[in-house]
Amino acid sequence: MRCCNSPPRKTSDINVHVRRIHCESITAFLVICSLIVVPVSAAEPVRLTSDGRQKSSPVFRDGDKELVYTDFADATLFQLRRLVLADGTSELLHPKSTSAEFEPTWSADGEVYAHLKLRGVLSIGIVVRDRQGTVLHEIAPGGGFNGYRSPALSPDHSRLLFSYAERGAQQIWSSQLNGDDRKLLTESTGVNNWPAYSRDGRRIVFSSSRDNDFEVYSMNCDGSGIRRLTNSPSQDIRPRFSPEGKRIVFTSHRDGNAEIYVMDADGANIRRITATPDRDDYPEWFPDSRRLVYVAEIGGRHDLYSVSVDP
Repeated sequence: MRCCNSPPRKTSDINVHVRRIHCESITAFLVICSLIVVPVSAAEPVRLTSDGRQKSSPVFRDGDKELVYTDFADATLFQLRRLVLADGTSELLHPKSTSAEFEPTWSADGEVYAHLKLRGVLSIGIVVRDRQGTVLHEIAPGGGFNGYRSPALSPDHSRLLFSYAERGAQQIWSSQLNGDDRKLLTESTGVNNWPAYSRDGRRIVFSSSRDNDFEVYSMNCDGSGIRRLTNSPSQDIRPRFSPEGKRIVFTSHRDGNAEIYVMDADGANIRRITATPDRDDYPEWFPDSRRLVYVAEIGGRHDLYSVSVDP
């Protein structure tokens, strides 16, 4: 039946109209599919701690046998705690320390580690130690309210990365383990933070707010060849290269809350790993590049979890 005495449509017009509807339907379907995030791994996370205290910055030492992380004993005291994965026992890494210690980092060869130390009100230095825990160097910040952030050791422990606001904006620097031979690697507006070496020591991944929002970038170890890897309206922070160098894990708020994501080393194939209503943060790779450890906040409790990640 025709309405309003309108003339009948030609068959060609009808075909064009049908094809247009078909194309529009396909386009809408593809848009909807692009909004669906599928986790990389269907494996259930495994809880590694159960005390519920606030935690951050887990790193491996001695292969995959032990984790060292920052344990918030109370609101004013941060301590480094060692977790033995085989039996779940834990103890303080430096039981005699009376100063707040946090953000540990280990060299890939296991010979050297470093961490931050609170020296006074808003004064944060870097402590470098050998495998046995003996202090090799202590790098003090400048005067006033000043401090280093996010130390990272090169795989052969010849260089140290850190974030520091010496010239206004917070930049990434490289130095010898004693703080000498400082080299400015970034020079931009905003905040540059969370640097980490690739296993071969040739590339560095980090986050920067230079483009008005924290995104993940990579650069050569001398600061050249900077490439932007993510493009999200929300924060992409704390990136880490996988030990085999093919992927990068990071925390992102792109889906409304902090979750763990993995992408290829060139920024392609971003995939969501966790999907919880609370917060998943501080990701780190297992040495086998097949699993991750991270801090999950569930109902106000903070614990370490591990999860498998498909290749």
